[in-house]
Amino acid sequence: MTKISTVDELKSYIAPITVYEDYLKLSAKGRRRLALCPFHKEKTPSFSVDTDSGLFYCFGCHKGGDVIKFIEEIERCSFEEAISILARKAGVELERSGRYNETGGEDGKKREKLLNLLSFAAGYYRECLAGSPEGSPVKRYIREREIPENAVNELQLGYAPERSSLISGIIRAGFTKEEAVEAGVLKESKRGEYFEYFRDRLMFPIIDVGGRVVGFGGRTIGKDEPKYLNTPETAVFRKRDLLYGLNFSRDSIRQEDRGVLVEGYMDFLSLYARGVRCVAASLGTALTPSQAALMKRYSHTVVLLYDTDEAGQAAMERALPILLGQGLKVKIALMEGAKDPDECVKSIGAERFRELLDRSEPFFRHILGRFRARDLGSVEEKLKFLDYAAPHLSSIPDPIEREAFINEFSERTGLKKSLVVEKIDKKGPAPKPSEQPAEEEISLSVSEHVLVKAALSGNNDFMKKLLEIPPKLLDSMASGRLLRKKLEGTYITDEKELKLEAFVKNSCHEVQSVDDIDGAVYSLEKELLEKNRREVTLRLRESREKGDRELEEIYTRELLAIVNEAKNIQNTRFGSLKGD
Repeated sequence: MTKISTVDELKSYIAPITVYEDYLKLSAKGRRRLALCPFHKEKTPSFSVDTDSGLFYCFGCHKGGDVIKFIEEIERCSFEEAISILARKAGVELERSGRYNETGGEDGKKREKLLNLLSFAAGYYRECLAGSPEGSPVKRYIREREIPENAVNELQLGYAPERSSLISGIIRAGFTKEEAVEAGVLKESKRGEYFEYFRDRLMFPIIDVGGRVVGFGGRTIGKDEPKYLNTPETAVFRKRDLLYGLNFSRDSIRQEDRGVLVEGYMDFLSLYARGVRCVAASLGTALTPSQAALMKRYSHTVVLLYDTDEAGQAAMERALPILLGQGLKVKIALMEGAKDPDECVKSIGAERFRELLDRSEPFFRHILGRFRARDLGSVEEKLKFLDYAAPHLSSIPDPIEREAFINEFSERTGLKKSLVVEKIDKKGPAPKPSEQPAEEEISLSVSEHVLVKAALSGNNDFMKKLLEIPPKLLDSMASGRLLRKKLEGTYITDEKELKLEAFVKNSCHEVQSVDDIDGAVYSLEKELLEKNRREVTLRLRESREKGDRELEEIYTRELLAIVNEAKNIQNTRFGSLKGD
C-alpha cells in the first residue's frame, strides 16, 4: 500500500467530489455541485461544492472549508480521525507523525498505539474463531443462533478462548501488557498478574464510524455472568458515544432516511444478516443523548424496536424523551408474538419484517394507544395518564409540532388544553435539538469579493493587477490576509481563511477583466478614505469644542490631505478610463 506523510499528498490521492458523494446527493449547477445541507434543516439546497478546488460552503448555516473540514464536521471527529478516514477512502497508508496529532504528540501517539493494539486483538479473536473445531461450543452456539457465515465474516466476529495465547501474541507484536490493560483486553490482578479480560466469549468488535476497532462486546458461550461484557471505558472507548454496527449500516440508514434502533448485538446481527440494514444498537445500555445525536447525523427518523418484556418497554420509555429532545421523528414498531427483534425476524422473515417497520406508528399514536387500551373514565385516571404523557410532550423541541400534539391529546382525553399546557410547562422548556449551531456569516463587500475571486482564478493578468494594490488598502480589508497569501503563493491552512476561500469559490460573482479589478480597488479606496474622513472630522470637532488650537490645525491638515487623495484617486481612475 502506498505510504504518504503529508496532508498535501493525501489530498492528491483522492477526488473531493467522490467524498462528498459518499454522504450527499449532489446536483450539477455549472462548475458547482449543490445539495441539501447535512448540518441544518432546509428544503432548498444551500450547500455548494466547487468542483475545481473541492471546497464547500453552506449559504444557510455558513459552514465551509476543505474536504478534511467536511469530514470533521459530518463525522464529528478530530482532524486526526478525519485524515485517517480519507486515507482509507483513498487506499493509502499514513506515516504517522506529530503533525497529525490534534491533541499533541504524546497523546496522539498513545491513542494510535491503543488503536493498533485493538486491531491486533480483533485479528487474534477472528483467528481463534476460524480455528475452532466444528463441534466446539462456540461453533455450536453460532449454528444454534442461526448466524450466517457471511455475517460472521462481514461483522468480523471472533472468539476469546478460555485458555489463550493472547498475552504472548501481544508481546510478540511489540505491545506491552500495560498497554493491553489500557486498551481493555487484559486485566491486572492485585498481585500484579495479568489475565485476559474476555474469556470463553463470542466477540463483537465495536468499530467507530471512522472504521477503527475501539472496543469489544463479548457474549458468554457458557453460563458466566454477565451474559454480555463490554470493554471498560478507555482513552478510545466510551460506549455512551457509540452505536454498535453504525459503521456498517450508516449508508443504508442515510439512503432509507430511517434508522432502526435496537438494544443489543444479536438483534443487530440478526436483522443485518437478513438484509434489514438500516439498523444500529445501543450496546445494551440506556440510550444517551450522544447516541441519539449520532443517529441524527444519518437520518431524522428513528424507529424504536426494543424487547417486548417489561425491561425493554421501560428502556423504550426512557429513550423517547432523549430522541425527541434531539428533534428526531420517533416511531415505534410493534412485534406481536416475539420477545425481541432477533426472534421476530427469524419467525416471520425479512420481507414481512420490513412490512412491520413500514407500519411503525408515530410515538404519539403509541401513547394514545395506551389511552385507548385503558378505561380512563374518571378525572383522576385521566390526570394520571397526563402525568405519563407530559414528559414526552415537553421533550418535543419544535413548538408547532408540540402544539399540534397537545391539541390532539386534549381532544382525545377530554382534558382542557390549558391544564395540559400547565402540566407540560411544569416539566420545563423543551430542550433545543443538539443540531450544530449556525456559524457566523461571512461579511464581504462586493468589491472585496471581486478581488478574492480574481486571486483564486489563477489568471496571470489578474495577479499582476492585484500586486498593484496599496499595502495600506490590503491592511484595511477583511480578506487582506488571504489575498496577501494568494499573491505570495502561500499554501492556505488556516481554517478561517479556507472558509473564506470556500465562500468566494462557491459564489456566483465572476471577474471578466482587469477593469473589474480596477473598479473594485477604486471603490475600496473611496470607502477607506470616507471612513478616515469621518474619523478625522469627528476628532476635529472634538478639538474645536475643547479649544485645542494645535490639535485643530493637525486634524485640519489631515482632512485636507484626505480630500486631495480622494481627488487624485478619482482623476487617476477616470483619466485611465478616458485614455482607454
